[in-house]
Amino acid sequence: MPRKLRINDLNLDISSVKNLLESAEKYGDFLAKKQYLKKLDKLESQLELIKNEQPTNASVALFFDGEPVHGSKGILASFAGNSLDTFQELINKLFAARENGCLGARGAIAHKQNSSLMVTGVAKGSFGFILDEVSDQFEMTETSLKVTLDEVLELIEATTLTDEDAFSNAIESIDRRVLQSLKAFFTTLDKAKSTLRIVGDKHEYRLNSQSIRLARKRTEATSISENEKETEITILGFLPESCKFEALDKSHSLISGTILKQVAKQLPTGRKKIRVKMLTKTIRPFRKPEKILYKIIEFLD
Repeated sequence: MPRKLRINDLNLDISSVKNLLESAEKYGDFLAKKQYLKKLDKLESQLELIKNEQPTNASVALFFDGEPVHGSKGILASFAGNSLDTFQELINKLFAARENGCLGARGAIAHKQNSSLMVTGVAKGSFGFILDEVSDQFEMTETSLKVTLDEVLELIEATTLTDEDAFSNAIESIDRRVLQSLKAFFTTLDKAKSTLRIVGDKHEYRLNSQSIRLARKRTEATSISENEKETEITILGFLPESCKFEALDKSHSLISGTILKQVAKQLPTGRKKIRVKMLTKTIRPFRKPEKILYKIIEFLD
C-alpha cells in the first residue's frame, strides 16, 4: 500500500479519536478519556514512523468514480480490466524505454516481467485498487520499477494540467508507443465517463472529467514520429553527466541532443568526425510548434 494512503488513513483515525476524546472530556468520562489518549498516542507514533519511511518498492492506489462505479459496492468488470491494463501497459513501455534507452517501433516489450505490478487489495472509499511491486528481496534503494511508476504518475498529471508547456515538456522524453498507451489510458476513462484519484507514496492526483477530456484531446492531437538512420556527424561538444551533445550534421547544420548512457561510454577520444546511428524524433504537440529531437543510439566507427 502506498505510504500516502497509509498516512491518509491514519490521519482519519486520529481525527476520529480526537472527536471521541473531546466528547469524553465534555461528559466527564475519565475512563474513556484515558483509553482514547492511549489510542491517540499509539496512532500518532505510527504516523510518525510512516512519515519517516523511505519506500523502495513501487506502490499506487487507483480510485475510480463516475458512471462505471456503484459507490463502494462495485465497478464494471470490463471497465476495471481495461483501465488497469492500459495503466500497466504504460508502465511496461516506459520501463522498457528507460532500461534500453529507447523503445522499438514494434514487437514485444522488453523487461515486461520486471515491470509488472500486482493487485494486492481493494481500497476503501469509492471503488479502487491497490497495486504493488511484489518481491522477495529487500531493497536498500528505490527499484527501477518505483522510479518508472513515479515518472508515469508525473506524466499523467502533466497531461491533465491546463499548462500547455507542462505537457509539451513531458512528452519530449517519451516514445511514440508510450504516447499511444497514454492516449489509450485517457480514452478508456473518458469513454466510460469515469473520474480517477491516484495516490502514490508522496503525492495524490485528482483527475476530474474536464481534465481527463483535455488529456484525451491532447494525446489524440499529438503525434510522435521516429526515424533511425546511419549518418556522419562532427562532434562539437559533449557533457558526460547529462549525456548531451552538440554536433554538425552532413549539411553542416547545428544539431543537439542526447546519447544513450551505455553508448556515451564508447565515445571515441581524440576524434571529431564520427559515424553514428541516429534516432530522429519529430514531435507535433497539441497547440505547439513542431520540435525535432536527436538521440545517438550507436557508434559505428
